[in-house]
Amino acid sequence: MRPVAIVLLSMSLVVLPALAAAESYMPLLQGSGGLMLNNADYSGPILAGLTGTWSLDFDDSLWPDESDSTARFDYIWSTFFAPNYDATPGLEAWRGYFNSLTLPSVPRLSFFTTVPGGDLITNASVTILVRDYNADGALSQYEKHHSCQVTMTVSVETPLCNGYFEDYCGTGSLGSGDFHFVNPPTADDIIINGQLQVWDCGSPVNDSSRGVIKALFR
Repeated sequence: MRPVAIVLLSMSLVVLPALAAAESYMPLLQGSGGLMLNNADYSGPILAGLTGTWSLDFDDSLWPDESDSTARFDYIWSTFFAPNYDATPGLEAWRGYFNSLTLPSVPRLSFFTTVPGGDLITNASVTILVRDYNADGALSQYEKHHSCQVTMTVSVETPLCNGYFEDYCGTGSLGSGDFHFVNPPTADDIIINGQLQVWDCGSPVNDSSRGVIKALFR
């Protein structure tokens, strides 16, 4: 009977944290920026879903400077888009993938909120779709400058969050239909919307409880 009593006592010391309820947000973002500009970022106000500002940052440390817009675009196109051509009839398009596999560091979509307050920082995987309207495998000026689709999935980078969002986890997806390649110094204006689900990750089982359990079985 004594070993059974010890097992029951040790189990009583392990208290798992209750699962936190997920919080849902539907952010609507307005901003400007562009891949053709140095720093390759977008930023602006949050129009709905949260209150504050936002930024989307790409690591362009290996890209040509914006002062040579031709070289910069050619690098972006040949590196991220040209290898990813979809020749499926009726779906002809190039896809540019910007993520931890194609960039020196992962893109970041960040929300700097005044309501509810605090920074919600996410890692982003971004895809930009450029339609081949001529279905000929060659990028035309019209296709280059036409409105393009952006989609992204995000995951919350917990150690970088603070304020209300400290220790938060989460995931989400967002998109836009008005991405453009524009030459410097012009900035691209964009509207992004989507959804986020976040929750307080809580803390793991208390280390002191583990220590007590180990001591019981020595």
